[in-house]
Amino acid sequence: MKRIATLIAAAALSLSVLLSSCTTGTTSIKVGTGGPTGTYYAYTNAVGQILQGETGLAFDVVSTGGSVANINGIDDGDYNMAIVQNDTMINAYNDLDKDNFKNGAVKSFSVLGEVYSEVVQIVVDGSLKDKVKTLADLKDMRVSVGDAGSGVYLNAKDLFAAYDMDIDKDIQQNNLSVGDSASAMKDGKLDAFFFTAGVPTTAITELATAKDVFMLSLEDSVMDDFIANHKIDGKYEVYAKMPITNEHYTFIEEGKPAYTIGVTATFIVSNDLDEDAVYKMTKALWENKDDVAAAHAVGKAMNVDNALITIGNVPVHPGAEKYYKEVGVIK
Repeated sequence: MKRIATLIAAAALSLSVLLSSCTTGTTSIKVGTGGPTGTYYAYTNAVGQILQGETGLAFDVVSTGGSVANINGIDDGDYNMAIVQNDTMINAYNDLDKDNFKNGAVKSFSVLGEVYSEVVQIVVDGSLKDKVKTLADLKDMRVSVGDAGSGVYLNAKDLFAAYDMDIDKDIQQNNLSVGDSASAMKDGKLDAFFFTAGVPTTAITELATAKDVFMLSLEDSVMDDFIANHKIDGKYEVYAKMPITNEHYTFIEEGKPAYTIGVTATFIVSNDLDEDAVYKMTKALWENKDDVAAAHAVGKAMNVDNALITIGNVPVHPGAEKYYKEVGVIK
């Protein structure tokens, strides 16, 4: 009897705590991002602080391996929200990337909104400027292609393939975060590295103050073919040609931008996340975008009219959909 009474008391206490949590309206949102020196992490930290102040929700922003890890993390219940590349997102949802999503189509997430463009940045040691003119010239060199399983890795793999190069055989492959890549290049241990993110990226800006570097351009013909050949499932065009300019990095000569491929950074959320919570988050994100832009440079590119333009067939979360209908993004 004493044991039963103890169990009943414990159950009552648990219920009391649960009800208290519900009535306060406080929810903790765990958010997957990217490496600690990358744009995903810094930008989402800025967004999280603003959303927390506007919604009363608590945001726990964590560093991760990037897009693939974030989608798998939501599917495993580790994260409630994440920022990902739209191409990786569409591939996961449609079971088109069996290397990184081994259990089939991932349907446990939905879209909150696209927030800014990301570009594939290819940073090369300045001492190689006369030798490296195209990606093909990086053959046999020490190249970091991002964390294993990241969207950066997938972009690098596909771009090298456009030059008939095998990422596993034709370069000395390194799988480093942008921060570790910058450190390795500074120490003379790396010839080039890839990073897909909004510009400017802090780690690259800081590297350029300590070492001569340049940004490699892709040829128009390669970019045109890449965009045409990488419509996801032959339906969803998610890549575009984008410039990186002197306004982004002072080491790029004024009037002579580097041209490369770009995708879109997108916030996704777990389908299990409360509709009202996601509505508040979406509303706060777009109605405070000037504050986001003041906190992080890539926020200047945020435009609610572009929030859903390249999400393919991935559904919008009902909470976000409610807001987009209110402002006319969804008619």
